[in-house]
Amino acid sequence: MKYILILSIVLLFSGCSIVKEPLTEYQINVKVAPTDINVNRCNDKSIKVLQSFSSVKLKTLNMNYIQGENKVYTYSKSMWSDSPNSAVTSEVVKLLKDSNLFKNVQISRSRAKSDFILETNIENFIQYFSNELNSSYVVVAITFTIIDAKTNLVISSKSFKARKDSKTLDADGGVEALNRALNNILIQSSYWFKEVCR
Repeated sequence: MKYILILSIVLLFSGCSIVKEPLTEYQINVKVAPTDINVNRCNDKSIKVLQSFSSVKLKTLNMNYIQGENKVYTYSKSMWSDSPNSAVTSEVVKLLKDSNLFKNVQISRSRAKSDFILETNIENFIQYFSNELNSSYVVVAITFTIIDAKTNLVISSKSFKARKDSKTLDADGGVEALNRALNNILIQSSYWFKEVCR
């Protein structure tokens, strides 16, 4: 009984002395200024933005990075507040709503019928490090496809890619660079959406 009491006290104090470092949560946050839009053929049309297609890794909260050619690691003290897949989808919805190109923009869960469907394929969204861990950059690559909802025919499709250097060699630098790269792609895509709707 004496030994059990001593063991319990030791475990209690050792448990209290272990302090876990908190995880840092990051979010994707871009600010795309809407382009000037003239009268166009999409003004009376609706578009439904489907949930983005991506690898399974981009559907989790894990913040991954690649070292060298093919070593994939996960930051142990950093994570996403929302998965990149969901966050990118939300940013695309926001971009289309702010652009006022369409009469209305619906999310994938909407039961309302739409004139167009937008498919978003996230092909790359990650931070890269050199083998020596002395340099870092990010790559974001996304393909957008607009489909006629009635005929299921592809109206137009376009791929965009952006590479940005990380200002710091850590998760902070990676997230900041990913936001810049995504911002660049969304700006480019806004002009493409405008051209499709001319």
